[in-house]
Amino acid sequence: MTSPLYIQQGPSPTWWNSPAIWLTAQGDPSTGPKVISPIVGKPYTVWVEIQNFYMEADTGGWNLFVCWGIPFTGTLPSVNIGQILNGAMTSAGPQGAPITVTIPGGTLTSPGIVTLPAATTWTPTLQNGGHECLVAAVYDEQDIGGLPTSILLDGDATWNQSYSVAQHNLSVIAISMMMGNIVKYPFQVWNAADDDREFTVEAWQAPLSQIAHFLPGVQGGRKVLENPGKVNRLGLLASDKAESTELEKAPARVAGVKVPRRGARPFTLGVKLDKGNALIHVTQRLNGRVVGGLSVLAMAEEK
Repeated sequence: MTSPLYIQQGPSPTWWNSPAIWLTAQGDPSTGPKVISPIVGKPYTVWVEIQNFYMEADTGGWNLFVCWGIPFTGTLPSVNIGQILNGAMTSAGPQGAPITVTIPGGTLTSPGIVTLPAATTWTPTLQNGGHECLVAAVYDEQDIGGLPTSILLDGDATWNQSYSVAQHNLSVIAISMMMGNIVKYPFQVWNAADDDREFTVEAWQAPLSQIAHFLPGVQGGRKVLENPGKVNRLGLLASDKAESTELEKAPARVAGVKVPRRGARPFTLGVKLDKGNALIHVTQRLNGRVVGGLSVLAMAEEK
């Protein structure tokens, strides 16, 4: 029997920080130490927790798709075969692989849960600098036929009983006094619509408590909460070649960002933090609605 399945999104308003997608070092079990700061060139296993809120067990018909991407906001960008960690590339585009295990039934308060590894290990490349941006989707192939790429990651859209999608987009940057006044973090703003669109991109500091769940995988663990810092400067520039002097003067909010249909625009976030730890969110809005986001934990080196 087929029951609707679900991948938990992050807590509102940071739906892009799903606790149901995580990394462990290759060879470690799903319960092993979680990795938040992957190292370029080192292989990792990507795990996805899938939930079933219905009393009937799910015995087939659903597929799981997993991919990685350069840190981005907005709808799911174009995915090439090298980014697919669970599934394959077909003539119709990327598709998930069938889920071959039974997912037990559950209830709304106590769902049946299965944790599955992606079929392919993920080895971060210089292309994304080791930053995490992982996407997972489950969908009922018998019902909708294939991966619904046109709607993936369209903000915190309500759960559809034929598919569920979640994203893990939290990066950690270490800020050394040797780096100068401001640290640069490149990312992309995506528009998967069939028409050109204008977005508002904004960065701001948020309470560290919002990522408390992930801190066991960060150096220092929960002690990160004990050393909060205040960001001195946040700047955003629509370029991947931004200079530090430009970011020092750049605003933290940029309106009217034009992104072509099914295309991307490079951006750079500039962060200035002298001491302590700080959580920064970057959001992409369309007509006032958040349709994309990412988070960065900045950790300043102790003097």
